[in-house]
Amino acid sequence: MKYQIFSDNEWIYPDTPIEQENSWELYSARGADVCCQVLTDIVAEEGESISVRVKDLPKECELVVYQLEIATVKENSGLEIGTTKDYESVKHFVTRKAPFELYDITRLIDNGKLSAGRVALYLRVNVGAAAETGVYSIETELKIGREIVTLPLTLQIFNTQIPTLDKANFHMVNWIYYEKLAEDHGVEMWSDEYFEILKAYLENELDMRTDYLMLPGGELITKDTDEKLNFDFDFSHVEKVGNLALSMGFNCIMGGFVARFRSWDDPDNFLLFNKNVTATSFAGYMYLKRYFTRAWECVCKNGWQDKYMQCLVDEPQFPSSMAYRALSGICRKCMPGVKIHDPVETFKLEGAVDVWCVKQETYERYLRIFRELQEVGEEIWLYTCGIPAGHMMNRVTDMPLTVSRMPFWMCCKYDAKGFLHWGYHAHNEARNETCYNTGGGYYPPGNSFVVYIDEKGVTYGVRAHAQRSGAYDAELFKQLCQREGGKEQMISLINRVCRSFVDYDTSAKLLDDVRHELLTILG
Repeated sequence: MKYQIFSDNEWIYPDTPIEQENSWELYSARGADVCCQVLTDIVAEEGESISVRVKDLPKECELVVYQLEIATVKENSGLEIGTTKDYESVKHFVTRKAPFELYDITRLIDNGKLSAGRVALYLRVNVGAAAETGVYSIETELKIGREIVTLPLTLQIFNTQIPTLDKANFHMVNWIYYEKLAEDHGVEMWSDEYFEILKAYLENELDMRTDYLMLPGGELITKDTDEKLNFDFDFSHVEKVGNLALSMGFNCIMGGFVARFRSWDDPDNFLLFNKNVTATSFAGYMYLKRYFTRAWECVCKNGWQDKYMQCLVDEPQFPSSMAYRALSGICRKCMPGVKIHDPVETFKLEGAVDVWCVKQETYERYLRIFRELQEVGEEIWLYTCGIPAGHMMNRVTDMPLTVSRMPFWMCCKYDAKGFLHWGYHAHNEARNETCYNTGGGYYPPGNSFVVYIDEKGVTYGVRAHAQRSGAYDAELFKQLCQREGGKEQMISLINRVCRSFVDYDTSAKLLDDVRHELLTILG
């Protein structure tokens, strides 16, 4: 068996040649993990056996082995939006001409059996908080069928430590689509089976360092009565999901959106539970007064006040800024003291939003204004989504893998306290097809999800591993900032890899080297 070890920040493909058998050095803080990828020349049959034996792994450490499986890219990311078949227009920033295949699915090998195809593995070394610092030579023996190979790995554990999630300095949210979860797994909404699957997704999010969860919305109930207010809202499922999330270790839960515009230039937002009613109308006020009152009753009943925020509108725009302000006022009247947290594409929301989660392109376009808001104490997060496409950093499958990790470095450069991405698990019917079909076109490949469906619920994609690693990086950068002169040192390190969301170096080796230097500085 021949093999080659690759960085966890570099894509490998089914046709990647093995150029040399090599050793590999891994660097980790305590309380974190560090990963690499292994490509072999073995082509396994379905169900072929694999066993892994590790020698000299330090105490408080654990090796987890995943099989890398193939995902497909139908079309390339577009120059500005969606996807394109015009490779010549985008070849300066994408990795390959679509269609092509790559290894993005990581399936946990917990039964000693491989799926069919060329054997590629993803190795994750979990380093416990109590692990002893030092440099360790680790022999990892792989036995695939009758073939045996030993991978020479070196693990250096640094003294610096990643805080546990309940003490995180950097926060994240990845939206769960509750109805789609039921649809994808063929289970009844809110059944016991549904909650078992939901729990598997929440466990995965927590492992990814996602510590904020957006809850489902309250459910509209229409009463058979002649009363003027012949409606109410049921928050029983919100209550169950919220208590489950907090019991599992989420730091914050957020009430779901209540309204959205129909088109980008709409001056008002329409209620999600009655799409013919605008949020600023009298009828809208009557709905919202009842909705927020019931939501706050749920929050107070469960003692969530210190761990709850409210979301209002997904991506309020400049034309609807005043309507958003009115909506925020209704919310604050009914939910006294609540914080409002929304992804925004406008800066005309002063006083109406507490956590500005700003799209990366919007933040850099109005950099001076958002920096001024931060200087007076406004909390900023950053997010990525399907628009814009092009060279802008995004977690997609046809751009270099480093681009999935660098947004967390940019968050630190811009003093953002958290990161949001909408596309956690919005899949196609085809499990491994990464271009999400909207019905009128495709989102950039991989933009709509970073995890994959499996028989147990959910499994990591390589880009989801990159998110977890990026969160560790953010914690390390924030530790560096606490030192004298540390902020300038941090920015200098980050600038060697990425200067802005469109100006960055894609080299996996460079990112790995700078990360190693960061760990060395922290000690």
